[in-house]
Amino acid sequence: MRAKRATLKSIASDLGVTHTSVSNAYNNPAKVSRELRERIIAYARTVNYDGPNPAARSLRTGRCGAIGVLFNDQLSYAFTDAHDITFLRGISSVCEEEGANIVLIPLQNRDPERRDTLTAIVDGYILNAPYKSHPTIRQALARGLPTVVVDFDAPDLSSVLTNDRAMMHALVSHLLDLGHRNIAIVTFPHSEGQGATLTLADDFEDESYVVRERIDGCRDAFDVAGVARSGVRVCETMNSEEGGQSAAERLLQLQPELTALVCFSDRLAHGAIAHCRTAGLAVPGRISVTGFDGLPAFGRQGDTLRLTTVRQNAFEKGRRAAEILLRGDGAMGGAGVQKVAIEAALMIGDTSAAVWDGPAEGGQGA
Repeated sequence: MRAKRATLKSIASDLGVTHTSVSNAYNNPAKVSRELRERIIAYARTVNYDGPNPAARSLRTGRCGAIGVLFNDQLSYAFTDAHDITFLRGISSVCEEEGANIVLIPLQNRDPERRDTLTAIVDGYILNAPYKSHPTIRQALARGLPTVVVDFDAPDLSSVLTNDRAMMHALVSHLLDLGHRNIAIVTFPHSEGQGATLTLADDFEDESYVVRERIDGCRDAFDVAGVARSGVRVCETMNSEEGGQSAAERLLQLQPELTALVCFSDRLAHGAIAHCRTAGLAVPGRISVTGFDGLPAFGRQGDTLRLTTVRQNAFEKGRRAAEILLRGDGAMGGAGVQKVAIEAALMIGDTSAAVWDGPAEGGQGA
């Protein structure tokens, strides 16, 4: 005859304590003494009891103790991109304090049957700069769970935003002040599946808040300087060092006289610099290159040039988003909707210099 499975109630009876005390030993340790909790846990192990069933607890409380973080890329991206690693550290710092778990939900999935299906059971969402019309994003919003958006335009939701437009204006103005006029832009795609070479005069779909804000910041600076938008090329590519290399190669083939590349991430900038070095173009002697993020690149060592970039506080973005979701009211349309602005800062490094006005002989960084 199979032995009866131990339960919270049976353990409470065996130990002569209340059911609530046993429950708190697992779910709210701060509500019981350390000695009592250790006694309960030790006894539970002797009767092969590993804790309350998560599914049963979820049915009882209406919560599963996890939040979903949705982001545009494949799962591996979250473990290799310096910004996302730091952003997730910010989220996890709050989750550790609150006893919550994180479910990563990548929006790029090679399995077409799973790609647009939202199956994870969570208590709420953090949307990290996704494309607005992605089916999974629309599914997440339709669920009506508490949701906080980061670098995403959603007036009815709590949000954490960086001053992207102002920072790109400042960064491009820095290059213009150095005399540069032959400037091109390297960006991640403005909408899913794109990878075109455009100009600043072209229309950009309102799919990516980050791309739209940074493009508008560039436009602001060029407009003030009287530089025609139609003369500024914009190359879309995947957000990686390889993407930056290929974009820089493409742009320099189209416009060999370029003297500056404005990249929308540090990863893209490092890739662009790598191509310039391979092509014998000194940075910044022959061509200036700028980035955006201001974070140490994952696994990158040995670079002697400090990148001219915009330093954004990815850790604070993640932390504030998690605080709103777990400690505030991130519910759609709720009275507790919060708008948090995280200010970034322009960092002048070694990869931008006065415009090149003649044949480059040697130079820095090549």
